[in-house]
Formats: sequence, structure tokens, C-alpha cells
Amino acid sequence: MRTPGRAARWGTTTTASALLASYLVLAGPSTPLAGDPVVPSAGTTYLCSGYAACVQAGYSDAGYGAASGTMYWRMYAGHNCTNYAAYRMIKAGMPNVRPWSGEGNASEWGKFMSSITDQTPNVGAIAWWGKYANGAGSAGHVAYVERVVSADEIIVSEDSWGGTFHWRSITRASGRWPSGFIHFVDRPAPPPPTPQPPTEPVFTQTAPPVVAAPLVVNTTVTATAGSWTPTPAETRWRWFADGVRIGDITAPQLALTPDLLGRKLSLRVVAKQDGYTTSVSPFYDLGTVVAGVVNPTTPATVSGTPALGQVLTATPGAYDQPDATVSYQWLRNGAPVPGATAPSYQLAEQDVGSSVSVQVVGAKPQYLSHTQTLAVSPRVTSPPVVALATRSKRGRAIVTVRVTAVGKLPVKGKVLVRIGSWRREVRLSDGVAKVKVPMARGTKAVRVRYLGSTVVPRSPKVTGTVDVR
Repeated sequence: MRTPGRAARWGTTTTASALLASYLVLAGPSTPLAGDPVVPSAGTTYLCSGYAACVQAGYSDAGYGAASGTMYWRMYAGHNCTNYAAYRMIKAGMPNVRPWSGEGNASEWGKFMSSITDQTPNVGAIAWWGKYANGAGSAGHVAYVERVVSADEIIVSEDSWGGTFHWRSITRASGRWPSGFIHFVDRPAPPPPTPQPPTEPVFTQTAPPVVAAPLVVNTTVTATAGSWTPTPAETRWRWFADGVRIGDITAPQLALTPDLLGRKLSLRVVAKQDGYTTSVSPFYDLGTVVAGVVNPTTPATVSGTPALGQVLTATPGAYDQPDATVSYQWLRNGAPVPGATAPSYQLAEQDVGSSVSVQVVGAKPQYLSHTQTLAVSPRVTSPPVVALATRSKRGRAIVTVRVTAVGKLPVKGKVLVRIGSWRREVRLSDGVAKVKVPMARGTKAVRVRYLGSTVVPRSPKVTGTVDVR
């Protein structure tokens, strides 16, 4: 249990944007408990902050800004989540008497009122977070449900000890979803009805929006609306920086001002038309706003012979940012080769038959990197090894040719076999070709050559003799 003074000192160490859990009053003699901050996440979006600013933006504080100096349900006055929630329940018709006896901390509300607490969000319900639940601190948190967007998204209004008044959008996937919903005055949700055909047609998004230009400060980017079925009569755009909406911009264009440098942009698209249910797309991440782009002034190159054991070398070229750093990644069939991040790379057995390339990246902090992929050749080759064996039997010359290549088994293709004046192309089977040729007695010259394939090149001529008996 912390004292009010210690809690206040602790509160000043949090960031101005952090939502703090409220300090609540016990049922006994006014000894307060301190809470820990409710940490926002990328799945929660603040729609406004402060009584006056929220009201000016069209988000009501229900008059609490003017009445916050009064204690309701014996909660601390002022910026306090429990005092605000109690005020909203009194405004909805409840008496100024706490409806349970015991602790008043937000973490206890859903416990004492468990008979009217469930997992169904309703407009007018109290969203409740238990102790340390989904980003809440030791004292929990409560908020007033203003809108139910869907079963997985709500909009709440809330106040916080040591913080300020907010309207906030929360999704179930954000990790900040309430522990439950307390139904003091709103009607409990009825059982789900039997599914019926929708009374109004809906839009279906079939392709996401696209922002083609890089996100560079002091430029303006334009987003498409994506593809919808059917095509809506009106589309609007909502822009976000680090999960917080950027003003009330609804146009497809966004000016990337210097204050957006280093922040992550995202986008949602709204489809509207009379007679249709308004549809809002999910968040689409666009990337981080950068100061500029690293552009090459001289392209990178790669040299070397794409054959087993040979060394390939990448040369980076030059960039318009002289202090840009260069990195390398060699690829085999488009996949990174582990540990191959030097300018040079020696082709190994695993590369035979594969396509090898290298990515050369020019990078600079807060700049968009430039990546160039340089292909070496369609396939890395492995030289053939041709073994010749001869013998004779009953007036026949018997010639066996075996072709091998490191990293390529078995070798395929044909060999050209000559025995004296006899000549024929013979196809390899499992890397071996064998011929039996009737011939007159005597010593015959034998010449063989592997004719090559896409991976194993043509071999030099291999010679020998056979004594026909």
C-alpha cells in the first residue's frame, strides 16, 4: 500500500501519453491505494485527450470536467478512473451510494459486482480491468463504454489518476481488452439471435490500399482505397503515426512533416454508401518515415566464374550518400546462404546446380536503404570426371564409360564413343554408358567424350585401346 504523496511522486516519472490507473478509496476510513500505469499498446488508439480538447473534437465528457471536484461513491475527486465511472453511473440514474461494501479500488469492482459482470460489452456498461490485468496496474482500471464497434472493438471514455481524460479505441487483439463488463444500468445482452440475412448489404475489401512512394520527410504520399466489392460511393482515409490518429485527415494524401520522422505510419480505409453498412478496413502498416533515400550513382557489379571451387566477388559501386554503409548477402536459389556476408564467396559443393546471386545493400540511419540483387548465372557448374574401361570377349569390344561430378549425382546426358571406325552417342544411365561392339581381332583405338549438360560441362576427349580377341 502506497501513501498519496509517494504515489504522486511516482506518477510524475511516467510519460505524458501513458494512461495511469486510478487511486481508489477503501470502504473504511479514507485510506487510499495507489495503482500502476495502464500501458497503451499499438492496438489501442487515443481519439482525444483532455476535457476541453475532447469536447471541442466532438467527444463528450458528460459534464465531468466541471463536476470533477466532487467525490462520487466515496472515490477521490479529480482525475480518477473510479470517480469518473461512479459519476457516469449516477448520471444514468443510480444514487450517490456505492452499491457494495468493501474496497473501492478498480480492481475490486468486478469482484464485488460479479453477479452483473460478464464478457459482453454494451454501451453504458463499465469496462473493468482486474489487478495487473492486460496492462493495468495493481489497482486495476475502469472506464465507461461509449460505443461497441464490434464484438472485438470498443470505444471508451476514461479518466486516470495522475493523468487526464481520454476517449480511446481498444481491440481484443491489442492485449489491453478488459477483464469484463459490469452492467449497472445497461441491459444485459440477450442470447445471440438465430443468424438472419443482413438487413443492409455490406462491403467486402478484396485488395489492400497501396502507397507507392517512399515515406520521405517533406514529401506528400497518396494512398489508394484498395479494392472493394461492390465499389463504394464514398471512401475516406484515416492516417495513424505510432498507432495514434493524425488529426482529422480523411483525404488520400498525407504531407510527411518533420515531426513524423522515425514514426511508423499505418492506414485504415472507410467505405460508405447509402443503404450499406459502413465498413472500416483493418490497420495496414506502411513503414517508418525516413529522412531520405540512399540512391546509387554507380551500380554494383559481380565477377567470377560460376563453377565449383571458383570465387565470386561483389563490387559495391557508389551512392549519393557518401557515408552510406554497404552490406552483402549471398543467396542460393533466392535463399540466404548462412554466414555468407563477405564481398567474396567461394562456390561449394552445395551450390552445384543452383542459381547463386548476391544482395548489395547501401544503408544510412533514418534513410531508406537501396538493395540491388546481382545474379551470377542460371546454374553453378561442376567439371566432369570421365573414367574409361575396356575389355573384349568372344570377338566383341566392350567399353564402359563412367561420368561423375562433385555435387551432381548421377550425371545425366550422353557420351560420344568411338571404337576404331565405329561411332555412336550413348545415353548415360546412373552416370554410366556401356557398349558391346562385334569387331575383327586386333588392337582398336578408343575415344570417348562427355557431351555436357546444363550443370556439368562438356569434357575433354579421353582415349584408350581395346584388344579384341
